[in-house]
Amino acid sequence: MDGAEAFATLRESEFDLVVSDVDMPRLNGFELTAKIRANKKLADLPVILVTALESRQDRERGIDVGANAYIVKSSFEQSNLLDVVRRSL
Repeated sequence: MDGAEAFATLRESEFDLVVSDVDMPRLNGFELTAKIRANKKLADLPVILVTALESRQDRERGIDVGANAYIVKSSFEQSNLLDVVRRSL
């Protein structure tokens, strides 16, 4: 699923949380997060970005667009993701 399809699905169904990659076609994870935050129905939905982009600028952009968490794949640990999910719900 690409970012545009994800946003369409989010508008049509109920979800408790979004876990998204940043590098997606048509609508990247930063853009998807910004659209979620701009949508009144979805604005409070927790968003976790999981990505290979590890620069400080990318992390700041993720938080600036409204992500609740930004997890870098190179330091990914399943327990860390599960902790972030628990805290976000």
